[in-house]
Order: sequence, then C-alpha cells, then structure tokens
Amino acid sequence: MDIVPVILFLVLYYLRPQEWPIGLSAIHFVQLTMLAGLASLSFRARGFRVGDLFRTPHDYAVLAFWLWIVFSSPTPWATFKDSANLYIFYIVIVQTLNTVPRLNVFAGWWTFLIAAVAGLAVLSLHGFDPLDSAEITHFTMKERLVLNLSIFNNPNGLGHSVAPAIPLLYYYCVWKKPLLLRAIGLGLTAVVAYCIFLTESKGAFIAGGATIVGTLTFGRPKTVQIAIIAGAAIFGSSILYALPRMQELNKSKTDEAIQGRVMAFRHGYKMLTTTDHGVGFHNWLPSFLAAKYHFKQTHTDKESLKKTQPIVSKAPHSSYVCIGAELGYTGFFLLFGILYCCLRTVITAQTNTPDEERIRRILFILILTYMVSSWMVDFAYRPTFFMFAAATAALHRHLHGLNAVAEIEAEEKVKLEPDPFMPAWRARLVPQPSSAGGFAPAGASASILTLEPLRAEAPAPAPAAKPESRIGFAWNRLGVVDFAIAGAMAYAAIRYWSYILTRM
Repeated sequence: MDIVPVILFLVLYYLRPQEWPIGLSAIHFVQLTMLAGLASLSFRARGFRVGDLFRTPHDYAVLAFWLWIVFSSPTPWATFKDSANLYIFYIVIVQTLNTVPRLNVFAGWWTFLIAAVAGLAVLSLHGFDPLDSAEITHFTMKERLVLNLSIFNNPNGLGHSVAPAIPLLYYYCVWKKPLLLRAIGLGLTAVVAYCIFLTESKGAFIAGGATIVGTLTFGRPKTVQIAIIAGAAIFGSSILYALPRMQELNKSKTDEAIQGRVMAFRHGYKMLTTTDHGVGFHNWLPSFLAAKYHFKQTHTDKESLKKTQPIVSKAPHSSYVCIGAELGYTGFFLLFGILYCCLRTVITAQTNTPDEERIRRILFILILTYMVSSWMVDFAYRPTFFMFAAATAALHRHLHGLNAVAEIEAEEKVKLEPDPFMPAWRARLVPQPSSAGGFAPAGASASILTLEPLRAEAPAPAPAAKPESRIGFAWNRLGVVDFAIAGAMAYAAIRYWSYILTRM
C-alpha cells in the first residue's frame, strides 16, 4: 500500500505526535516516512523510472523552483539537505495518487485532519487539553485561541490553517453526499467556524470570507458568479467588520501590530528590488536584524531615532514577502509559475464524475486559500504548498490520461507466453438427449467423448477510442503564453505589494 506513507505524512504534519508530551520527540517520524514513501515507489508493480518525474508542466515548475532554492542560497549544500524533503514528498504524492479513489482518500484525510486540529483547539477550552493550550490562550495570547503545536501556537497561524476547512467539509461531506455524512459535515463545520472565531484573527476572517465566496462562485454560470461577487462586495465588508478586532483596520497607521507587518513588508520589498537573487533560503531573519543594526548605526540622534524608527517585527508575516526577499525576482516568478499551473488545471479541467469534480473543487479551495492567506501569514516552504501542487499535478495526469499511458508502457514490457501444455483443441463432453430406456444409442455413446476442435473464437471487440483530454485546450506543455501569464501574475503581486506600503 504505497498510499500509506502519504497519509501518514498528513497525520504527522497536522497532529504532530512528535511534539506531544508522550516521549516521541526522539523519533524522526518525517525522515522514516520519506524513506517509506520512496521505498513504496521502488517496490510497486511497475517500479519507478526517471521519466515518471516529467509528465506535466507542474513537474517542471516545482523542480525549477526547488533547484532555484538550492542554487540561489549562499550555502547550497546545507540548503539542499534542508529542502530536499519537500521535493521528495512532491514526487511521492504525485506518483502515488494515480487514481480517483486515491485522490479522494487523500482529500478526505486532509479535510478531516484540519477539522481535527480545530476540534483539539476548541476542546482545550472545555477540559480536554493534553497539550496545555488553554494557559497560552488565556494568558499569553489574551483569550485568542491557539493549539500548543509548533505551527498552530499562534492565533493567526491556527486561524489561517483552519480557514479552508469550511468549504472543504462542504464539498467532501455535503455536496452530493448521503444524509448521514451531511449531518457529520455540518457539525464539524460549526466546530471549525467556532475555532476561527475564537482566534480573532483578522487575516483568517478575510481568508475565510474570500474562500467562501470562491466556493459559491466556482463552477457556476457567469451571471451567477457576477451576482455573488457583487453581493459579497456590497455586504461582505459589513459582515467582516462585525467580527472581533476588525475595526483595527481603520487605524492601521497607529496600530502597532499592523505597523510591524508594514516594517516587514518594507524590508522584504527592499531585498527584492536591491539584490540579484535575494538573501537566500531561510536568511530572512539575519538580513532583517542586519538592516535593523544598520538603521541604528546611521541614526545616532536619539530623538530622531525615536520618531522615525518603525516598530520592529522579526517575521515576514507573508509568504510572498519571505520568498521575494529570500529568492529574489526569479524565485518570485517561479512561485507564481507553480500557482499558475495549478489554477489552469483546476479551472479548465472538464470532469465526468462527481468524485472528479469534488477533487477539482477541493484543490481549487486549497490553492485559493493559500494565495489569499499568503498576504497575511508566512506559509512559505510549508509542505501544504507542495502537497496541493502534487495533488493538482496528479489530477492533471489522470484527466490527461497520462497515468494510463504509464501503466500500458509498463505492461508491454511483460508479455505472457502461451501455455505450452495447452493444445489447440481440447476434449469436450457433448450433451446428449436421454433415451426412453435410460441408455443412449451406441452411436451416441461413442460420440460422447469425441475430441472436438475448438471453435473459432469471436474476434475481440475493437478498443474504445481514446477519450479526448479533459484539460482545456489539451494543455500539457508550457509555452510563451504560459510564461507571460505567470509573469503578469508575479508583476501584479509586486505592484500590490508596493501599494500596501503606500496605503498602510
């Protein structure tokens, strides 16, 4: 079962048993899971070939992005060791999810694990708190909900991580599903919504609202999409501003938390525009501290320093800011190249079954949530990015018929030899009518065991014509137009980045 390591990695990523106080921190679960995933590819029936790595545009885009991470770093070998696991799991996932049932299982585990994180966070306030999260929530975070795991111990991190679960639960449990599963989905949706509300994360509210609008509009007629977007534009802001802490957006010039983010955005923009290829993988903090030290050295007047020095913020607070600062223009473009490939697949795909359409919509939600949340929280280099890219590439392979081609090519290498012990004819018992006296005539008796040659078999039906590709325009190769659109997306993001600095 080569899908087991993939599911196990999802469990390790979200529930993180190595961080629970049960003595498992010394076990390297992720490394063991990676080895198991690679082994599963090697021992499967058709094995593993290098050609399997390069079947879709996503494969080339992810490889280019990872290679740029490595070779743009001041310490390529150390960066290779730190980032290789991300690319390995992309390979394992895209190779493993080669059927719709597997994609469906993967999407289901992903959905319910996010809901489980939300449930653990909420239960920490009601007596079930194995991670000692309640104390952090009540005191350190001033009543803003957290879960005491490394990637969820911040209200913003928890809120943004849980935000996609509402539409995911709708598609996986409610949309064209039995009544019992719908009831379970609606119950879990209430838990997730309550969790997001308790985080009081402004960014999570915005990301959740954008995701819900995307859910309502995706796959609908153009007139319905326009009506939903217009309604969201008219009433959406009023609903959002009724949520906790949203009023702080009206005083962004004086709010310390917002100004801390502006400080990070300003530093990241400077690194993007003044370096050739960024400051290098995981070098955000050293570059930020160096800039802060230089600022203090060049402003010796204490009164001037007090008036002009911005609020210090050590985190980039945005995936785009982090990647732009660390990987420069090239890395920024390659990031949007991957996002473009994913969006093109899910938007132009034409599905024939409810399960295919469900997977398509779930992937769209994951991509959209990542793109929106990345303006407000640092999810750069998170495994979730490589996971939804791999799942989208796997769906692309399925809809384009590439998995079937791979299986046929593997089967052609093993041709079954005809059985040398099976002659071209066989003894056949010929049924005879019974006689009145219970005995068959002599002539009939002699013919009962007559060796009868095989009748000519009916010709096998001609194989059905290969269905047309269900990816729009039969797209499976990057061209000039693709590079232009990805570049335009990156340019628009940089322009919006610059706009944020002038408005905030």
